[in-house]
Amino acid sequence: MAAALALALAGCGGGDDQPLEAGATGAQGASGAEGATQDLTAEEFLAKLLPEKELAVEGVVASEPACEGVEVEPSLILVISDAASDADPETPLTELVEAEC
Repeated sequence: MAAALALALAGCGGGDDQPLEAGATGAQGASGAEGATQDLTAEEFLAKLLPEKELAVEGVVASEPACEGVEVEPSLILVISDAASDADPETPLTELVEAEC
């Protein structure tokens, strides 16, 4: 599963050539999202696009003392996505992120 996820994320990398458009879309999807990211479940997290996943994880990392100093990198998003795919669909995103901090 992790290999398939890595390949899927590698395919998504093509959007980096269009930062303004991709950034605008990601920002719109995450409007007012810091509080909303706290309520995301594993299932909801998996349904998000990569830029939205990054924003969601950044929101949790910024608000959780256990994650102080943790940098949100693509590898962290991949690990959390893998954990979310193995977790109960109702597992809070906060729990998944804290486990990796």
